[in-house]
Amino acid sequence: MHVTQQDGIAFYEGMPDKCEPLKPVKIEIGGMLVTQSQLKTLKDVKRELAARASRAGGNAIVNFEYGQKSVGFFRSIFQIDDVNWFGSGLIARVDKLS
Repeated sequence: MHVTQQDGIAFYEGMPDKCEPLKPVKIEIGGMLVTQSQLKTLKDVKRELAARASRAGGNAIVNFEYGQKSVGFFRSIFQIDDVNWFGSGLIARVDKLS
């Protein structure tokens, strides 16, 4: 299972053995929230999810999924970038030995 870290939060692309799920989390960033000099990346998605996990008392995001998706033609007319990043998973407490 692939595991990465961001701001003290572990991101598991799967479900570790010793895991206590707390609540689902999902975000989408990009488009109207960005300026031409500051396009958003996967790192920005992970930073926001890590902040939400910390506030909820978790130390991990499990079943982490991420990617990019088109915002569609009409939304792209008003946005700088026509692709937004998304991320989702479960905020959880994970035994560090998992």
